[in-house]
Amino acid sequence: MKEGDKELIGRREWLSIPSLGLGPLRAKIDTGARSSSLHALNIEPFAKDGEDWVRFISIDDISCEAPVVAVKKVKSSNGLAEERYYIEVSGVTLSGKEVVLHLSLSDRSVMRNPMLLGRRALSQFLVDSSRSHLFGKPSKEED
Repeated sequence: MKEGDKELIGRREWLSIPSLGLGPLRAKIDTGARSSSLHALNIEPFAKDGEDWVRFISIDDISCEAPVVAVKKVKSSNGLAEERYYIEVSGVTLSGKEVVLHLSLSDRSVMRNPMLLGRRALSQFLVDSSRSHLFGKPSKEED
């Protein structure tokens, strides 16, 4: 769906992150959150070719590695500040648009959705909070 030059998305959408081998996975759209977050466990920094990288376990026990783009203190929804690693992923498709996302890595195992999309990732979209999954669940073959 489209309104002007912006795509309409619901309060929850399916997306995949092919560069990490993840998806399809549910993402909660949260215009109140500044940044986006991806479920990650066993987060371990390491050096690769002289650069800072991080490895972690994500959805369905999938092992992932990515370059670190930042390490920042983030105040979570419970009000506590914690240091988080940020990665950048490209090739993410949401509503037919390919987007680049900056994601903090965080244990979201107690959350209903393994991914949260904050307002920095939503500039190309309009959010209809009364609707969900406007584009259906992508199949693994579409990745």
